[in-house]
Amino acid sequence: MENLLLKADNLGRKDQGKTRLTGFYLNLHQGEVAGLLGVNGAGKSTTLALLSGALAPSCGKVQVLGQDLHRHPGAKRHIGLLPETPPLYGSLTVDENLDFAARLRGLRGAELIRARNTVKQRLQLQALGKRLCNRLSKGMAQRVAIAQALIHAPEILILDEPTAGLDPAQAQSLRDLIRELGAECAILLASHILADMEQLCRRVIILNEGRQVAEQMLDDSKLVRIQLGSPPEDITELESIDGVETVQSQDDGWYQLALNGPADVLSERLTAAGWQLQALIPAQYNLQSLLADAISREAGGPP
Repeated sequence: MENLLLKADNLGRKDQGKTRLTGFYLNLHQGEVAGLLGVNGAGKSTTLALLSGALAPSCGKVQVLGQDLHRHPGAKRHIGLLPETPPLYGSLTVDENLDFAARLRGLRGAELIRARNTVKQRLQLQALGKRLCNRLSKGMAQRVAIAQALIHAPEILILDEPTAGLDPAQAQSLRDLIRELGAECAILLASHILADMEQLCRRVIILNEGRQVAEQMLDDSKLVRIQLGSPPEDITELESIDGVETVQSQDDGWYQLALNGPADVLSERLTAAGWQLQALIPAQYNLQSLLADAISREAGGPP
């Protein structure tokens, strides 16, 4: 994948004698939506603050379009940040909040007006310019906060819990928006909400107690479910099939296979190995199980 926009190398942060994050690595490319998944307190917000330049690392470095973010603060112009608490002034209007964010990014005059009009149209805020932000619904307030993050047309968008506290309709509307933005920007999304990860991300990094404990590509083409005429005595028999990485036996009599090769030749290989294949369908990763398993392994529990 080309166009590497954001890179973290052995990133860590200690604060008041406590390790908030250690040994974090990331490569984020243009057109990619990646997720940081973890329970509350896992280190997601600290990670995003380091990647956006809001915090300085205790070790490691962050590169933005090839520049060291903390040696070249001007690289921040390539990043748009939505923190967990939207940075809106409730007593100011939508336009005034957007103008304030634009001035912080160095926009002035006609350039500022063009930028404000562009993000308002893109986020469907045209009718709300004179509305006080303390009169907005939470969903609309999140849209204004994302408009602030986009006001300077950054290549990288960092979102911290963007759908937290929204009702289902608002959350889905915001996910649709993020999906559209992901076609143009590189997006890093932190959330503990599994629906955000499942619908938006092709790759998920799992954090636990400030440590990067797992990374998983959410590529449905590499995960399938199969049903066989007779069950194997040992699932390692299926794991020996070329192209099969792991096998899980499921309660409904099906087997879930993670592949390290194309799925379209699996049927042929199973048949050649003597298995009576009755059904083969795409599957989806169970992120809840993936999260629980990663945390369990980190704690030294059973897989």
